[in-house]
Amino acid sequence: MARSSRGNYALGDIIRSVVVLAGVLAVGALLFNLVNDAEPHLPEPVDYAAALDAARAEYDYPVLAPEPLPDGWRATSVEFDQGQGGDRWRLGFLTAEEQYVGLHQSDGEIESFQDERLGEFTPDGESNVAGQTWQRWVEQDDAPDHALSRVDEGAVTIVIGTMSYASLEDFVASLR
Repeated sequence: MARSSRGNYALGDIIRSVVVLAGVLAVGALLFNLVNDAEPHLPEPVDYAAALDAARAEYDYPVLAPEPLPDGWRATSVEFDQGQGGDRWRLGFLTAEEQYVGLHQSDGEIESFQDERLGEFTPDGESNVAGQTWQRWVEQDDAPDHALSRVDEGAVTIVIGTMSYASLEDFVASLR
């Protein structure tokens, strides 16, 4: 290595050493982040009130939403779409226990909409909620998902969740 007349390393040697150390630190930080998973990031809550009002004003069927939203629940997604496949409404929620519940409605091609949403599910009997009959559906995989569906007033309503039928029935009872 070339040394200056005072016995110090040349500036080029110092810069190369700093670059090598920075590279080693960067690789160490990358490996640390890959090995240590951060807390799971949950979706931010969304305010669906304006979308609900707009869908209710535009659609020809009763657009549903839970009223009131159960304590600890938060809406995480909302969509409404007027298209060739009918007027579609969707709300997604996470419960206080971090379980998922999705509300889907459409007045379009009802059988096609049900097949789209419930294609992996099999019929599993019926539920009676507030005097209304709902078809039960189950999807068997690692943790079974459940669904309830009902056709009424020219529209289909599907509620899908990672919870029991009883919990889904409580949710359905809150729909207005």
